Amino acid sequence: MSNYIKQAFNITKENIILAQPLVIYLVIISITMASAATQSNQTAFYIFFGANMLLSTAFFAGWMFMTRKTVEHSKKEFKNQEEKNLASIKLINEFFPGVGEYFLSITASILLYVGAYMIILYLGYKLGLHFFDKPTIDWAKMLAAQTPEQMQKFVNTLTLSQIKLLNIWFLYIGGISILYTYLTMFLFPAVIYDSKNPFVAFWINLKFLFKNFTGTLGILIFLAALNMFISILSAILSINVILSIIGLVITFYFMTYCLVLIFLYYDEKR
Repeated sequence: MSNYIKQAFNITKENIILAQPLVIYLVIISITMASAATQSNQTAFYIFFGANMLLSTAFFAGWMFMTRKTVEHSKKEFKNQEEKNLASIKLINEFFPGVGEYFLSITASILLYVGAYMIILYLGYKLGLHFFDKPTIDWAKMLAAQTPEQMQKFVNTLTLSQIKLLNIWFLYIGGISILYTYLTMFLFPAVIYDSKNPFVAFWINLKFLFKNFTGTLGILIFLAALNMFISILSAILSINVILSIIGLVITFYFMTYCLVLIFLYYDEKR
């Protein structure tokens, strides 16, 4: 597995053009979501929101197809480094063909993914009520706490038993989320490589997971640990405007690297 981790790092580093659509998408979506939030007219809000969802699925369709082409590009032989670099830059041309080919299947897959996740969380919550007490806290105040200071102030209003119960629920729901993440980790590579039908792709994804259980579990643990490290690093860098920009760049690179690693492993083991 360590070989794939290193290989994915080199592929991401040598084809940083793959991060360009991500940066453009996040800039656009942040602007459009801010515009949607300021809409006083409910109809206008839903129009903005719907347009953002379509933009997101179009982006993921193009970006994931481009990632597949990037992995394939890394295996080709080139006459020299200049030819390789030129071919890397041209990978951006794969983005829009990917949107056209996979837009509907990625849209359906995202709807399946989110819908199934909501259902599982609901069923998990109902099941949890048979084992744990229902947390009696003011959820509105908790969700309103946007900064560490505000969250600390909210926590100080809770009793020790409330904090203990809240931690139990967080661990329980977090465990369900991690398990769901693992069981769907290769859903989108399966869509891009093997089947545009999201239900068939999900089944292929499950078979792939259990066929390569040790490796896929190792990738999940590695990415979870790396995500925790990046999150801590970003929080530290946020103390300064310039450092926060560096933190943002690292986050973009990390997101790109995650996708490359997952697609690379699927491409090699399928």
